[in-house]
Amino acid sequence: MADAQTAAALADRARAVPASRAVRLRSRALVARYARAQVGKPYRWGQAGPRGYDCSGLTKAAYWYGLRLRLPHQSGAQAARAYRISRARAVPGDLVVGRRHVGVYMGRGWMVDAPGRGRRVTLRRMYAGLHVERVYR
Repeated sequence: MADAQTAAALADRARAVPASRAVRLRSRALVARYARAQVGKPYRWGQAGPRGYDCSGLTKAAYWYGLRLRLPHQSGAQAARAYRISRARAVPGDLVVGRRHVGVYMGRGWMVDAPGRGRRVTLRRMYAGLHVERVYR
């Protein structure tokens, strides 16, 4: 009897883990969806939307929208709230980090970022010098 109860408890626990992971993935997908919807808006230094963004302002707004997570408005401080992961483990909505720059990972090596003065929020391939990080909750 105890073995059957233990087996049932383990089965219930195993079913619960993927459900919570699915919620996290869906929330990260909302981060990516928000970032994608901003493509074409102008780069504006120090801004976090809705009419324009700098790089950390875009990620700050996207993470608030998707995960209700408050990130600082500075790329280095955002990177300090995350840990590095391989691209193989990356999912849409993870943080793309480079030297003094951040963006949102969209999957398959693509990202959305606010590249700099005179440019617009862009969907583009990740370039050399960038890596993916997962933000701590």
